[in-house]
Amino acid sequence: MDTEAFLDSVSEEIHQHNAMMLHALMKLMFDGELSREQVAGWARQFWVIPHTHLINNAGKLAHAQLWRGGFLQQLMESPYDRDMTAKLGEAVLDEMGKTEISPQSHYDCYFFLTDALGIPMAEMGRPEDLLPNSLLVMHAWTKSALEFSLLELIASHNFVNDHTNTIAYPRLCEALMGHYGLSRKAVTWFDLHGEVDKAHGAMSRSVLAQLVQTEEDRRVVRYAVKFGLGIKWALFDGVMNAYVNKSYPI
Repeated sequence: MDTEAFLDSVSEEIHQHNAMMLHALMKLMFDGELSREQVAGWARQFWVIPHTHLINNAGKLAHAQLWRGGFLQQLMESPYDRDMTAKLGEAVLDEMGKTEISPQSHYDCYFFLTDALGIPMAEMGRPEDLLPNSLLVMHAWTKSALEFSLLELIASHNFVNDHTNTIAYPRLCEALMGHYGLSRKAVTWFDLHGEVDKAHGAMSRSVLAQLVQTEEDRRVVRYAVKFGLGIKWALFDGVMNAYVNKSYPI
């Protein structure tokens, strides 16, 4: 199997196991079967994703020369690649709202949603409001940004999310507006990522096509993809347990 066929097979696995589209919580939301209070609870917890986006993208930029292996090996053996650094840098600038396709700070846009749901900005991220699963997700997500190789980062972060975000986020926007009465402005964060992640998805595939050179690289990619898929499954499990089936008391 050549690299392109390998990436196709991994992409198919991601689509078949992606929590944004397949988790029971998201299916309830898409069908309008959650209460507005439950949607607000979900928004409180989903905040850990945009809250960590910038550090995650900055981590990829910092790892532009750290392709695989230990840090010293990476620094000594990985060539400086201006094109790859530019691609990763563009994602950081997008996140900060510094590009033509993304003129607004992504993080700021998330608060359009929480404001519309009646959640004060000052309450976001308080320890008494975050669920254990959300804290585990935030820790794992940021820790990986600091410690994974670039191969692991691109596979677990971008390749897992960007292609499916372009499908799931537009659907989520329609559900939030159609079933829960939110405005187009309120769903800006998801609307924006549904668009910019088209470019980010293409970037992640091109970077992986360059980095994946051996069978060991392919094995690492599959591990990293499983890790990346687990992030939102764990996050949504926590929300489901706390706000829907009430097995976790809040």
